[in-house]
This record gives sequence, C-alpha cells and structure tokens, in this order.
Amino acid sequence: MAFYSSFKFAPGEWFPYKDQAFLDAIVNEDVYARQGKNFENPDFELKVVFDVHNYFAIDLMQRIRLANLKNEKLVAILPSPENSTYISLACALNRLKISCKNLHVFFLNEYANEKGEVAPWQSPYSKSGQFMKNFYDRLEDEIKMPIENIHFWTSDNIETYSDEIAKLGGADVCYTYISWAGGIGVIDVESFPAKSLEEFKNMSSRLVTPALETIAQDSLRGMFGFGGDVSNVPPKAVSVGPKDLLLAKEWIDLEYLVGCAGTGTHQKFPLRLALFGPLSHQNPPSIMRLAKGTCYVCPEVAAMPQSAPDFTDLIPALEEIAKKEGK
Repeated sequence: MAFYSSFKFAPGEWFPYKDQAFLDAIVNEDVYARQGKNFENPDFELKVVFDVHNYFAIDLMQRIRLANLKNEKLVAILPSPENSTYISLACALNRLKISCKNLHVFFLNEYANEKGEVAPWQSPYSKSGQFMKNFYDRLEDEIKMPIENIHFWTSDNIETYSDEIAKLGGADVCYTYISWAGGIGVIDVESFPAKSLEEFKNMSSRLVTPALETIAQDSLRGMFGFGGDVSNVPPKAVSVGPKDLLLAKEWIDLEYLVGCAGTGTHQKFPLRLALFGPLSHQNPPSIMRLAKGTCYVCPEVAAMPQSAPDFTDLIPALEEIAKKEGK
C-alpha cells in the first residue's frame, strides 16, 4: 500500500480564512514561547498553568474576599456550568467564613428554547440553575449574597441584560472560554454578525442560535449525560455581548477543555487563532487581546498539534521499506 501527500483541499466555505500558509503558521505557533505580555496590548498576558480550574477558583475567591474586606461591590460575569470549580469555591468560602454579600453575578450566557423562551434557573437544563445548585445552595446562610444580587436571564431582559450590567458600573471581572466553533461562549461570527471590528465590539446582549459545533460541545456536559445527545441540547441561547466583556475592568480567559483521555482537545486551534490570528470581527475571541486580563491555558491545550507530522515521518519510512523489498 502506497501513501502519498498530493491530496489537497481548502477549508469549508463557512471558514473565513483560506490561505494555507497562514493556517499552517497559526497551527504551529508555540504557545509556551509566547507566554507573558508579548502582544499588541501590554495589559494582556498569556500563561500556561497546570490547573486552570484552580486559578479560576482562587482568582474569584480573592476578589470576593477583597470586596468583603473593603465593603465594595464586586460585579462578575461568570460562565456555567463550571460545577467542580463552584463546588470547591463554595467549600473554601465556607471554611474561611468569607461573605459573598457584595458579589453581584451575571451569566455569560443561558439556554433558550426554539421560541426564544429563556430557561429558568429552576430547570436542570439551565446554566444558572447549575450555578445555584453547585455554588449558591452550598454556601452557608450567613455568607450568602442576597438573591437579588444574582441577575438571572429571563425572556423579558434579553435585550436589556447589558443595560443591567452597565447600571452597576459594568463588570469588575469577566470569565470566558473559547468554544469549538471559535466563539466566546456563544458569541461567534454567525450569532453576532458584523461588518467591521468596531461594530462587533459595540454589540450588546441578544438571543442567538448557537453554532452546531457549540451544540455538540454542550451535549458532552453532565446535564446532558455526557452522552453526545445533540437532540437534548436547547437549540437557542441568550448571551452578553462583546461590548460587556470589553467594558469589564479585567478579562480572565480559561482554556482547559480536554477529552476523556486528557490529551485530545478541540481548543488547540481556536485558541491559536484567537491569540495569533487577525484582530477581527471574523475571529471573535481575538478581542480579548484588547482587554486588560490574562488567558490561562492548560498544558493539553498548549501542546502542539500532533496530526501534521505523522505522514511526514511515515512516508520516508515506507519508501525505505519499499527499497529493501526491491519494489
């Protein structure tokens, strides 16, 4: 059997970048080598760390602690479900008796049904519900924040959710992740269509239809049985806008999604595109490079993709075998 490398193809029509040399350069960027403040914005930093969940929990706990000591409000845009992080965080806050009374929570996004009706937090299929179960309900009563400090998405506040954040002076911190589809949560090219970077940066909260890859990604979450049941994931979502994230005083991005074996991850390419690709509305996560903040990356995501060299090594080996066999 002969292997050969003459089969060529272009990315699908939906993908905005077609230059193969550019794409190869992006894929082969060394995340480790670019650690630190090595970007166009000196307030943005890249770090590879072994336990991104731990950095998330410690960062948020420290902010809650300082808000309590200074008696100042802390406005945070949080992702969910991040169940293991929130369980650990609640446990630490309970043990240290750190009050959450000054914490105001907004959610990065939430599920909605085909009619655009937002999932209530009482539903097991809501992201805010997972937060309530794994964080709020685990806090001891004396350190819980008032329930009105948790700003739930509803079917009535979709277009005004950004205004609610702004009324509190904007977010002090936002926490995000890059989706398989190359979005910030569900903020992707199709959900937030824009003709320019400036237009994209000023977009606010809205109802969206998530990319199919995002639906597939969410079907692997525990609330859907880790089973890949794409039919069981709500078909729409509501989301904060790029404007809300860029107005946050600090932006923390968390890249840690890996497969069950701990090595395969769909975040390797979209992360590299976000960090090293064009600063563009066609590359939504790239805007985090404009913010003051840190992108924490786990080693599995930072590792170089391993697929490309396989044939490079295999073809000479097969040719050598063929010579020995006299073929």
